[in-house]
Amino acid sequence: MSSVRSDPGFAAIDVGSHTIRLLAARLENDHDMRPLRIERRITRLARDFQQDDTLRQESIRAGIEVLKEYASLVEHLGVNRVSCGATGVVRKARNRDVFLDSAKKETGLDISVLSEQEEALHSARGILSVLKPPPERILLSFDLGGSSTEFILVDTERPEPLFVTSVFVGAATLTQSYFDLEPPPALSLKSAEDDVRKSLESTFAALKSIRKESTHADRPLLVVGTAGTVTTLAALFLRMSEYEPNRVNGLVLHEPWLSETIHALAALPVAARRSLPGLEAGREDIILGGALIVREILRGLGTDRLTVSDAGLLEGLLIDLIEKSLGRPRRLLTPLTWRFQ
Repeated sequence: MSSVRSDPGFAAIDVGSHTIRLLAARLENDHDMRPLRIERRITRLARDFQQDDTLRQESIRAGIEVLKEYASLVEHLGVNRVSCGATGVVRKARNRDVFLDSAKKETGLDISVLSEQEEALHSARGILSVLKPPPERILLSFDLGGSSTEFILVDTERPEPLFVTSVFVGAATLTQSYFDLEPPPALSLKSAEDDVRKSLESTFAALKSIRKESTHADRPLLVVGTAGTVTTLAALFLRMSEYEPNRVNGLVLHEPWLSETIHALAALPVAARRSLPGLEAGREDIILGGALIVREILRGLGTDRLTVSDAGLLEGLLIDLIEKSLGRPRRLLTPLTWRFQ
């Protein structure tokens, strides 16, 4: 295999519960990451998952077709270092080996099923890589996916996280459980809120305890969200006709706007939501459930501010792959730098 310096192409693939994403980048000067290609496809691996904790055959097929497309694209780009991580429903699925073995056979990709801690840590590293300057305080990041939400509490001055957990509540699974009617009745909205609050209760209690015992308990908490629901909310706020990641990174959303948006989404049929500026096609049915989860997170943390990051798990996977190839130790704040222009 050629050296990193002469063949600095890398790619990461995030196999999520709702989408499968690809990021390919070239390494320049051993520290500058320049994106070559960014792709995302909605595959809905979490469709009907809660019935029996099983991936549906049509969802498996849709996922493999996207992975075949990505494998071909990576080969075309001349990239031979690929990190592929699966999360959410794949981690929980009783028949996950059917999906993983078929994907390996048809695409040649080795998909690692990330543990909850690995997923949260990669996500935090991805987030920190785009927040400039890096936060000089305690950071709580959450990665809200289709079926699960990962939380990680870090002190940017320490090498290891203070707290990591994963909660099996996500935009797709909440939607399937409560929002089968259009528009959803008030009782469904209330039941969904209660379910999310109950699911997150122990997480908030643990965070409160850890913060109280921390030597930096008086330091302000920066709450950062990433993944499709959060970035879609940011795009709705900015009324984007075409999504621009750099405009999203560091954007602050406030709870009053979030509550107004939830009210507006709940009043609209799913088809009518498609015309909203900034709403990604294919996310119109699950955005209400995702927005409810975000609001309950802010309320549970006692804050009305959310900082948005387009970067997260996908970028963290890529950073980890590059640093391993360079023989560098893993750290929360990477010395690698993004070059988007």
